[in-house]
Amino acid sequence: MSRVTLNRTNVQALRAAPAGPRTRLNDDRLPGFGARKNLDGSVTMSLRYTGPSGSQREYRIGRYGAITVDQARARALDLKAEIFRGGDPAGERDRRRAVPTFEVFANEQFLPHARETIRSYAEYESMLRLRLVPHFGHLRLDEITRGQVTAFRRGLIDEGLSPARVNAHLALLRRTLNLGLRWELFAGQNPAQSPGMLREEPRELFLNDMQLRALMMALAADPDQAAASAIALLALTGARKSEVLRAKWEYVDLARGVLTVPRSKSGRRRHIVLSQAALDVLRLQPREPGQDFVFPSQRRAGRPIEGVRSAWTRAKAMAALPEGVRLHDLRHTFASVCVNGAVPIYDISKLLGHSTAAVTSRYAHLRDDRLLAAADAVGRIATGGDPA
Repeated sequence: MSRVTLNRTNVQALRAAPAGPRTRLNDDRLPGFGARKNLDGSVTMSLRYTGPSGSQREYRIGRYGAITVDQARARALDLKAEIFRGGDPAGERDRRRAVPTFEVFANEQFLPHARETIRSYAEYESMLRLRLVPHFGHLRLDEITRGQVTAFRRGLIDEGLSPARVNAHLALLRRTLNLGLRWELFAGQNPAQSPGMLREEPRELFLNDMQLRALMMALAADPDQAAASAIALLALTGARKSEVLRAKWEYVDLARGVLTVPRSKSGRRRHIVLSQAALDVLRLQPREPGQDFVFPSQRRAGRPIEGVRSAWTRAKAMAALPEGVRLHDLRHTFASVCVNGAVPIYDISKLLGHSTAAVTSRYAHLRDDRLLAAADAVGRIATGGDPA
């Protein structure tokens, strides 16, 4: 290896030399700084130094042509100062390169982990695939900034997503990056730790008695009876969609009137009480030998039904339900019917599978009409009116 004062002339001569084994010119003014001829004919400017552990390291500054000799020399001086302060530029570069991109981490590490530990895995997979990965996928985990999170949030709002859906995406982004930090895949702070959650106005939509009957009649006439029956069971039990669509015959006890959910949203086993109407729905379902699921997929053998969106859309239209009614509102409707039937909040909590009765207390205001009637009765008595 020859030692010269690196300049434009000798580096260009090195690049023009015939192809062959790698050749390096070392600068005689700045120890460790040099230019190396690569096998492909290009020339790389680099700095060699002794790392913190005593091993020899080389930091590639850039290819000649994309960077000049003077620019490379200035960068080498900065690196020498960093090394003098105890830094390890090549080691830091290697650590940065080891940080996975958001797309790789989401698909190869986060989602497999979520599949094993999180009940809402399917929803997470959808949000990552449709929005989070397209926006952040090309970035390494440590390259995501608060500004990019803010821009992502703004994009969700501009897309017209509800505050609840915007918040769900931001919460998933925060959770994904927190897992990367916990697994020590990158260092620093989570840029989505405080992503600016939107205020969510409570959305409570309940079907009245006539709407509920109209829906049940529409479901009975739907051409896809598997999906329609699943929707009917949701309305009759207040169960969550996943609890019904993933139900297996081994979980159903027709004699006791119970559908067991081995692992509910709270992570615990729970029992769904089946009314006579719900039992009638289940008894009408065909039970073929070797078929585990109550509502089996027609496209994938041995798997549950994929979804009920088409049947739900048809039934809503036939029953003339409001456009904004969601499938989950059947759960709210079940709760409202129970409340208006004077079922205690504690019992409703058990029926819905809430972790605490405090969650169910959101429905307590539905009794206001009954309370007002009671208060009016007291008022009439107190003022000498008819208590009836």
